[in-house]
This record gives sequence, structure tokens and C-alpha cells, in this order.
Amino acid sequence: MKLRIKYPNLTLLGASILFAIALTYFDVFDTLFSSLGSFGYLGAFVAGILFPITFTSPIAVFAFFYLGGHYSLFAVTGLGAVGALLGDLIIFTFIKDGTLAEIEKIREEHKIAHPIHGHQKRHEALVKLFHSRPFHALALFIGGLLILMPGPDEFGIAIFASYKFNMKKFVPISLILNTASIWLVAMAGANAT
Repeated sequence: MKLRIKYPNLTLLGASILFAIALTYFDVFDTLFSSLGSFGYLGAFVAGILFPITFTSPIAVFAFFYLGGHYSLFAVTGLGAVGALLGDLIIFTFIKDGTLAEIEKIREEHKIAHPIHGHQKRHEALVKLFHSRPFHALALFIGGLLILMPGPDEFGIAIFASYKFNMKKFVPISLILNTASIWLVAMAGANAT
């Protein structure tokens, strides 16, 4: 008998979150990545890949802080930004190509199972609000801020992916925002030494 999972991307997402929580609980990430700063420029690239991911982001931030104080800011920032772009593209592809489609499928199934009875006007007003230009601009601004902040990028990337951004539009935005974010962390490290 072949095992068929109804929502494979959401199942994989949930399983990976649980797996990452377990690895964090047993200090596996700390053990594996605590010495990233000692790998110099290669460490900057690897820290960049880990920079946008929720469970490895704090380790990457500390690595950039250390690297900023001991290596060239421009090289650390450039290599880290390229690594962060690679990490963002992996997340973006995963969210855009599968996860959002599964969420939309669940929403459609819910809509069929639970039709709107006396709430049609409120529903139409909310749909109109969510499809307005100011709301789109605000959502994209918040998505950009979430990527710019040193830390996890998944929610910001999900916002861009849900607005049907293609790779050509997303790559420069991700590169610019991650460069600025890594520069700030590395600069803080340089000023601390």
C-alpha cells in the first residue's frame, strides 16, 4: 500500500519545524555552527545561507558580528549577502511552488464546507480592503522590513511569494535587503573591537 500525503509541502514544513526544534533543544546547531566565525570568508558565505532561516539565524548573526570585527567588512558583507540570497531563494521556491498552493486548496475546501450565510457584506468589504492598493503597498513594505531585520526571513518571503513575485523581481530586493542587514551586524562587530 502506497502512503499518500494530502498536503506534502505543509507536512514537510511542519516536520522540519519539529526537527529543528529538537535539534535546537539538544544543542546540535550550537555544536555544529558555533565556530563559523573561525572559518573566515567561507564562514561568511555559510552564515549567509543560515541567516534567513528561523532556527539558525541567531548563530549566523553572531558569526557576522565576529567576522565584522576580524575580516574585511566588504568581503564579509558581500559573501554573506550572496549566501543569504541563496537561502532566501530556497525558501521562496518552497513557499511559492507548493506551500501557497496547498494553503489555497485548504481555503477552497473550507469555503465549500462552510459557506458564508449572513456575512456576505462583511466578507465583501474585507476582500475589497485586502485587494486595495494601499493594503498591497503596506504588506510589501512589511515583507521588506521582515527581510531587512537581522533574523528569520520566512514571513517576509511568504508575503512576497503570496503577491506572485517572480524570481527576477525578488532577487534584487532580497540581495539589497540582506546586504544592508548583514552590513549593520558586521559593522556593529567592527565597532565593538
